[in-house]
Amino acid sequence: VIDAEGLVHSAVNDPNLYSGPGTGYRLEGERWELLQSLPNVVDPAELLGSDAQGELVVVERGEAAEGDDSTEVVVAVGPAFAGAIRKTINDLSHREVLESLCGGIRDGGAKPRVVRIRRVADVAFIAHEGARLSGSGIALGIQSKGTAVIHRADLEPLDNLELFGMSPLYTLDSYRAMGRNAAGYALRQRVGPVPTELDNFARAKLIVRTTLLHARETQAVRPGAAAVELELAVPVASS
Repeated sequence: VIDAEGLVHSAVNDPNLYSGPGTGYRLEGERWELLQSLPNVVDPAELLGSDAQGELVVVERGEAAEGDDSTEVVVAVGPAFAGAIRKTINDLSHREVLESLCGGIRDGGAKPRVVRIRRVADVAFIAHEGARLSGSGIALGIQSKGTAVIHRADLEPLDNLELFGMSPLYTLDSYRAMGRNAAGYALRQRVGPVPTELDNFARAKLIVRTTLLHARETQAVRPGAAAVELELAVPVASS
């Protein structure tokens, strides 16, 4: 260890005699503060911002019941979606993402129905619970950071029809295509996979932001809570 005066402390000239908590060499005072002041350190709160502030995106309409319309596709969103978090990791607004998903479902000939899954933050379980509520047995689950899954009610939670794990690369057109595919599954049509890009460095570049977004999603989990029906709020400019 090199101290503030440039002197070297080692096991030879200054043995670090550790005999339990509070013993041995301990950094403290100005030196400890200096070593903690790492360059380029960003406060996590600053990195994510305060997405929860702003225009209302969705309105809750009571507890979600199992549907009986065989042409419906449930869009199951995570507990923080359009609430504590308002944008995907790719900075797409949740309002626009929902509009794209629902638009794609309508393009495919099915009917979208939006619910919030509150008891879990894992996208597989979000999608699977949505599928169990869907009249067609098909749901498109999405986490707040943008990762999505198309699921079917008779599959195991960790199985699925399609997984979309590269959320940093998705555009609104990507989400619209996911919606169309979900509609195809619901209507028992032949469906080809949604074309997606692959970036092997995306996870490495965004691991901190990904972790923080998932932590915020997890904080919104309410164990045992029932799913709730959602509808898009009318934009302020349109009201």
